[in-house]
Amino acid sequence: MNIERMLNILGVAGVTASLIFVGLELRQSQRIALVSQIQERSYAASAETNAFTEADLDWFSSKFRIAPESILTTEQKAARNSNNQSWFFYEADYFQYSQGLMTEPVWQAKLRAMEVNLKRCEYPEIYELRSQLVEAGFKRILDSMPSQCQE
Repeated sequence: MNIERMLNILGVAGVTASLIFVGLELRQSQRIALVSQIQERSYAASAETNAFTEADLDWFSSKFRIAPESILTTEQKAARNSNNQSWFFYEADYFQYSQGLMTEPVWQAKLRAMEVNLKRCEYPEIYELRSQLVEAGFKRILDSMPSQCQE
């Protein structure tokens, strides 16, 4: 009877451990799928901003219905479109990191590159609006970065 009982307990423990493992795998698969979805959106947005650049249009002005303070040159429109593209990639990178799918050294390198870009703040209206549209955790990171936009 004792051996039978022990085997029963071991069997239940084995089934429980298997279910926990399957649950963890499903959770990780869901995180990977969410990150993939976010990355796909950033690629689609990048393609859209590229189309705007090719058409000599300013993506930000069109999407947010905020007219620039002056007439933009072709080069300025392209730079603004590139700046907005960067925002999509920053958000995707943050989400990937927040889901534990990016190593700390890679994230730190991305943060340094982001900080260099954001410090320039060539288009403060883009920074001001886009920084308000990100997740709270990412917003805290942005707020902690020294930026010419925040002076």
